[in-house]
Amino acid sequence: MNKWLTVTAIALAGSAQADIAATHIYHNHMPNFWPYYDVSQYDQLNTGDPIRYTYDGQVVNLKKNPPSNYTFYIPGSGLPMPHDDLTSYYTHHAKTGAYLSWPMDTAKANHAAHPMSQTQVTMSAAVINNVQSFAELGNMDGYNPGWGNYWKQVRNSIKTSHNFNALETIHFTGHHSMGPLVGEDYFLKDLIYQNVTLAQDYFLGDSFTSSKGFFPTELGFSERIIPALNKLGIEWSVLGNVHYSRALRDYPYLNDPGVDTLVSPPNRADMQNTSDKGSWKSLAMFNEQQVTHNKFPFASIPHRVQYVDPETAQVYQVAGIPVEQASSWEEGYQGSVTAGVLKDYESDAAALGRKQYFVIAHDGDNSSGRAGDGGTWLSSGHVTYADADVVAMGVEEYLLANPIPADDVVHVQDGSWIDTRDSSADPTWYHWHIPMGVWSGQMSDFNTANGTNYTASRQHMVSFELGYHYLERNFALLQAAENYAKTAEQIWLDDHPDYWHPTTDRDHQVTYDGNQLNPWMMSYPVKGDENNHYAGGANPAELGWYFLMASMDSGFGYYDENVDDGVKPTLSFNQSLHFTMPYVKRNISKDRTGPSVWWPQRYPYNPGSVNNSKAEGWATVYTDTNFAVYTYAYDVSGIQNITVKVRAHKDKWASPTDKTYKLYNPAAHSSDPQVDPSRVGAWQSYAMKMRDLSKDINGVSWQASGTATFKVVPAEKIGNLYYTYFNQYQDQLLDYYIEATDSKGNVTRSDIQQVYVGAGRYSQQNNKTVEDVNGSMAGTNVFFTADYVPVSERPVAVITPESKSVEAGEVVTLSAETSTDPDGNIVSYLWSTGETTPTITVTVNKLSTYSVTVTDDQGNTDMASVTFSITGQAIISTVYYQNTNGWEKVCLHYSADGGATWTTPPGVEMTQVQDNWYSLSVELQAEHDLEFDTSDCNSSWDNNGGSNYKTGQGEWQLSGGTLTSGKPDAPGNLKPVAVITASASQVTVGDSVDLSAKSSTDSDGVITSYAWSNGATSETTRMTYDTAGVFTVELTVTDDGGKSATATKTITVVDPDQPFTANLKQLYFRGTPNDWQTTPMSLVADNTWQAEINFDGRSDQRFKFDVEGDWRDNYGDNGADGTLDKSGSDIYTNVSGHYLVEMNDAEMSYQLTAVE
Repeated sequence: MNKWLTVTAIALAGSAQADIAATHIYHNHMPNFWPYYDVSQYDQLNTGDPIRYTYDGQVVNLKKNPPSNYTFYIPGSGLPMPHDDLTSYYTHHAKTGAYLSWPMDTAKANHAAHPMSQTQVTMSAAVINNVQSFAELGNMDGYNPGWGNYWKQVRNSIKTSHNFNALETIHFTGHHSMGPLVGEDYFLKDLIYQNVTLAQDYFLGDSFTSSKGFFPTELGFSERIIPALNKLGIEWSVLGNVHYSRALRDYPYLNDPGVDTLVSPPNRADMQNTSDKGSWKSLAMFNEQQVTHNKFPFASIPHRVQYVDPETAQVYQVAGIPVEQASSWEEGYQGSVTAGVLKDYESDAAALGRKQYFVIAHDGDNSSGRAGDGGTWLSSGHVTYADADVVAMGVEEYLLANPIPADDVVHVQDGSWIDTRDSSADPTWYHWHIPMGVWSGQMSDFNTANGTNYTASRQHMVSFELGYHYLERNFALLQAAENYAKTAEQIWLDDHPDYWHPTTDRDHQVTYDGNQLNPWMMSYPVKGDENNHYAGGANPAELGWYFLMASMDSGFGYYDENVDDGVKPTLSFNQSLHFTMPYVKRNISKDRTGPSVWWPQRYPYNPGSVNNSKAEGWATVYTDTNFAVYTYAYDVSGIQNITVKVRAHKDKWASPTDKTYKLYNPAAHSSDPQVDPSRVGAWQSYAMKMRDLSKDINGVSWQASGTATFKVVPAEKIGNLYYTYFNQYQDQLLDYYIEATDSKGNVTRSDIQQVYVGAGRYSQQNNKTVEDVNGSMAGTNVFFTADYVPVSERPVAVITPESKSVEAGEVVTLSAETSTDPDGNIVSYLWSTGETTPTITVTVNKLSTYSVTVTDDQGNTDMASVTFSITGQAIISTVYYQNTNGWEKVCLHYSADGGATWTTPPGVEMTQVQDNWYSLSVELQAEHDLEFDTSDCNSSWDNNGGSNYKTGQGEWQLSGGTLTSGKPDAPGNLKPVAVITASASQVTVGDSVDLSAKSSTDSDGVITSYAWSNGATSETTRMTYDTAGVFTVELTVTDDGGKSATATKTITVVDPDQPFTANLKQLYFRGTPNDWQTTPMSLVADNTWQAEINFDGRSDQRFKFDVEGDWRDNYGDNGADGTLDKSGSDIYTNVSGHYLVEMNDAEMSYQLTAVE
């Protein structure tokens, strides 16, 4: 103990002699460039089989040899997506060095001379899995099995002076998602995914321990992400130093738009901090136009930053470690840098009792400039730490020696690093999203499409009514996919209150305490047993999140519309929805999840003040006080109400330690010394306009090239745009948030945001345009389409209740009162019964459809209908298909429940009813149509050009792609239908069975002859069996046109005194017909097991054979070929009625025979 104290004292004394501490943090990442999964494979998997989207090794092979059902090809070139040349990406020395050796080499090289140094690295989960895929497949030079051993060996063996890891893998989002943009739920899941990946055996394995540090994607930090960081035990995060400086009240460039890294001056709501030491310093971004402006030492000293829960007032904190932005860029560009920029401020820092921290953070694998170079990594020790008055200290070492005072709590402005160029360190994040608008080069096409005549006054102009941008589309799509994932998670955990919680040490390293989705299964899923609560594998919520997390890699929005980057998120959204949507729809009554609401956006960033950002097309715009708050929102149960809440502050400045304005209800926390309800006014509610984005879900006509790509990977669900304009505030500090309620009463309240609305008027002072409430210069209104009056929209007709099954004779009240008109009023109703009131009453005695037509005050109409079936009566849709393709047989692949479930491809074989006509009847659920495709029962399809065919109840004929109602006119004689009715399907030796052909029919004539397999020619016959066994009776009937049809019936004859041989000791039938219970099967002959089962014909009807009744030894059919496979796929069938199910345990075959 004394020796440790002595060593510690010496080390700390040595660090105290140096006035500046320094460290390096490196970022390594490559996206999962095309996280594709063929969802049709899922149903064919066995329990325990892995489910994986393609890592980059698989993508290399995919592009070389796309599968036959692959549909994603680049418009124009016809090349398979993605466009990325992965070989050139990954064989560059910047990648191989950064992934395989440089981090470890650097930690080892620095250790002797700089014993407190730490080489802190983010190695993203995405790139780890990509490198591992190359190693396993052997399809990329330089990447070999065991590549992670060097990481493990160095990380575990080399320690700093105080026993911290000299090579530290700090926290990161596994798929390079930006926490402030994707929201807390997504962010937390991606952090956990990163941990699970680091703990894989091919990287750190069971030696993985959770770091205390975090590197945000693109260095993009916001106080909003702090609760998720704390939940995983994270204590510090790096952030851009300019965001500290821009939050100072003495920020000197408010009237110099664009001077600070070519972006708008900070909004005064962020200017909360004070510092009376040091001075402002300008540093150019090497070889670029941008100039950074920081006040040192305030921006070179770590501070505490915090988030206050708006409901509970709980405080969450992390240490905010400022990264020197200009110097980090310089090292990445030139290869080395010193801490000289901070040496003028050593005495100021000493006066505060603090030590400046020179933190360099940049890509470690970038093939541009010098960031991705081994010499640059090693320059940390050779150049930066070797400088006079500088000591190398990893973040853990620094915080141990220089703890942040408890009262040093400051505010930090939102934003990323300066590297993005078009919006360097912009607090609006406009490199990764930008309000819906129009670029000047698009204005002509925009006007043509919308019948308008607007003129572009800037390179970019915002339009909530008509604008569009692919990056905004991504966040609108995200709200829909995420709401399904969150709802699936809520339903699953409600139904399984003790589902999964961490128990092992490794569990505790990767995630937080408490009941949750299984992080191992959410990150590396395998197929679960769908018939046993997904035992042994991933449930729909885990699968939904697994695919969703791959969607929002910030790199997909980094390089503008880069061939197919704009649809990469959609690929993941759709795959996630494939698993979550059916599950949520089946359990929609359990929905307790509020709407997904993107964190509130505003435009312009500085209302009533000057703006100069990408959203203005980099023009300097002195705006008036008009501004908008907007968001994208979605809920699986529908959004019933959404409003913006606004309140004004008493003062014009906010304090970083004041909780008052961060709370929904300050009065409820008035006893807190940091809360004073008198500092803010009451909330005011404002309605939000809605723009329905569903019609623009896959692009707009005036952006033709982007739309063409969207149509290759069309999105399925999208949130709508909600926005509210304000002009009633001036020279005021405001709080605002958005509250949304779904149709079930579930509520979501967003985080509270702040904005300072300026004067909106200006005057000239000292050759500058400055705000002046009494100024003679009026500000500019930036909303050029706010007064746009669209062509009158149609009303939306709605009938309640929805379609359902009722008892015969039931009286139902139908109401159209919830019908709406988005831009007017509904003035009349006309029901199919002839009535004209909003509500009518009907008596339902048979399957009936009722419709109403509503008319608005502009004469526009809309119609809705509902169908009521009679309980116990089937709703049948019969499809006749004319086979003009020369197919030997025809199958119908269909969904009868609105797409929630489909038959297993290629579907159910249709019955030939004439030379080239085939038919199949399907029972529908009351409120749904029949959606279907046809095929040759193999790989050739007729799917209506990819849009599927749809029919309702009744008879329909499909010929040459044209679908019409009614039965086809048959030019020739149709075959009869042979049916055998037996008095019994199982008898004992010596008994007789009466057989009848009376149920046989002929739709266009009469049956004239009968031929039984026992030689009888009458309509009925009797057979007596003297020996045990399974016998087949055959009947052929012939009609008056000479056409014949044959039917067979199986009769089982048993001898009670004769034992049968069998390979199985017992057998159970289990499936949807018996709710997956165990129905014993009887051994009726050698190796032959039988049971009579009632089938209901439901669309997802299926079964399996189970030997022990506990699923350990079960049989299904992987190929739907009648041959059984151990632990095989569920056996689907559309039969309806009483059937004899037979299984042969010698041939491992099965069959179903109707029992009359």
